[in-house]
Amino acid sequence: MNWPVLGIFADLENGIPSETVKEFEISLDKLGIENDITVYPGVNHVFVNPSGDRYTPEESKDAWQKTLSFFENNLISK
Repeated sequence: MNWPVLGIFADLENGIPSETVKEFEISLDKLGIENDITVYPGVNHVFVNPSGDRYTPEESKDAWQKTLSFFENNLISK
């Protein structure tokens, strides 16, 4: 793999445990793959869904800004 990776995860996610995310990040770092991995503490799966009971506005806003920045820096032609 020779491209940057953006990872946005919820700490309380059951599908992808935080420990697995940390191992993934360590592996990317060891391989020299540029990455921006964020695990939001205390939030659960679908934390960005404003119609759900797990919605967290601050984390959602931050995750969206990280996504836009990643796109701007890595996917959008200049």
